Amino acid sequence: MTKLHRGGMIVIAGLALIGLGSSTFAAGNGTREQRSAAANEILLDNHRVVNMLDDVSAFYDQAKGQSLSRQRTVWRRTVEHKYSDFFSRAVYRNADQDTRLAMIDRFLEELPDRIDAIRQYNQTATESVYQSLLNFKYRFPDYKQQRDIYIGVSMLTFDGTVRAVNNDIGLPDTLCLGADVLSGYSADQSKIVVVHELFHLYHYGTLLGSSFRLAGTGMVFQQEIFTHLIAAYIPLMVEGMAVAASEQIYPGYPKFMYIHFTPEELGDQESNLVDNAQAFLNMMREGYLPYQYEKWFTGSYEGIPQRGGYLLGYEVTQRALGGVTLEQLARMTPAQLGQEAEAQLSAIVTSGVILMAGSQ
Repeated sequence: MTKLHRGGMIVIAGLALIGLGSSTFAAGNGTREQRSAAANEILLDNHRVVNMLDDVSAFYDQAKGQSLSRQRTVWRRTVEHKYSDFFSRAVYRNADQDTRLAMIDRFLEELPDRIDAIRQYNQTATESVYQSLLNFKYRFPDYKQQRDIYIGVSMLTFDGTVRAVNNDIGLPDTLCLGADVLSGYSADQSKIVVVHELFHLYHYGTLLGSSFRLAGTGMVFQQEIFTHLIAAYIPLMVEGMAVAASEQIYPGYPKFMYIHFTPEELGDQESNLVDNAQAFLNMMREGYLPYQYEKWFTGSYEGIPQRGGYLLGYEVTQRALGGVTLEQLARMTPAQLGQEAEAQLSAIVTSGVILMAGSQ
């Protein structure tokens, strides 16, 4: 048997484990590259990993030393126009022209300090995505890849995310990786990011699929479900379940790595878990809207734990997993997720009250 390179062998062996390996060898005497390509095609359900980092690297060599305005022109011509959907829908989205210009300028100014790391990351980026997808499908064998996966640059705005690249109605459908950020991570942290985002794709298929129905006028959004989808407990459960999924796929790392905290941040938030659970529970009961609760999932704000919704969501999910599987949680309706979130947050608060009473 022809010796395969290590990455191809890992992928093919894994495909066999999840029931996808037999057709890989149907061609019989194909070359090593053909067999590896066939395995990856099956793994991706006939979609692709679109890696634009060679183009980013070539742009840098062509534009370095030129004026900022000239670099902008070359960047748009050689990279942005080639991957226009990725940049317009995943990176810039609704940004106005001034904001886009500021994002480009910031990226171009920082690129010289990051290009070596991006190039190093590019050496294993595509194979790492294949391996992460293989591990994800081994844990969630019913997952089907619906779109291409993009390895690009995010103008320093995200490491990995799921964005509406392939539809016009705003449904998140495409995994997008920002190598300008990911290249600063360890290999272990990077693979955790990828499976975290893959779980979002897996979960969104169920969570959002029930939100539409076909009618004579076309696709109709069901308003009664929308009121649940914009509630605070949805991002709480969505992010918490993705953290739990990454832990199940890659067990054995410290908890802070799955939540992307520092050890100190994790310790601080764990010491205030009961108070934070009560604060989030209050928001849910008062019907806070996205602009009111989004600070729990983004940057640092006074009086709100930085990205505190991730740890709370993880704790809620871990408690819920005492009675159901992660697959069962992922198939819950938005209303059911709300009930689960309220029950588990209430249990966290109650356990804290009991503990305080017992210590007095």
